[in-house]
Amino acid sequence: MWTDALGETHFEIWNGIQLDGRCFKSVPLFNVCAEFGDAQVKQACIDLGCRPYVQDLGAIREECLRTEHRYV
Repeated sequence: MWTDALGETHFEIWNGIQLDGRCFKSVPLFNVCAEFGDAQVKQACIDLGCRPYVQDLGAIREECLRTEHRYV
């Protein structure tokens, strides 16, 4: 993912999340990864025991928020 000179974020060259030998790519997943980072989203998936499917992104986002609040 990258941001161009106009401030627009592009995910066309984003590699997605590699988990359990599979590659997961979607616009909603990209948005969560842009907010928290790929590594934190992947760790949240591992902690929750789920894969980054669209229906699970709410729980993954909550886990990422909980993790960030522990840092403060």
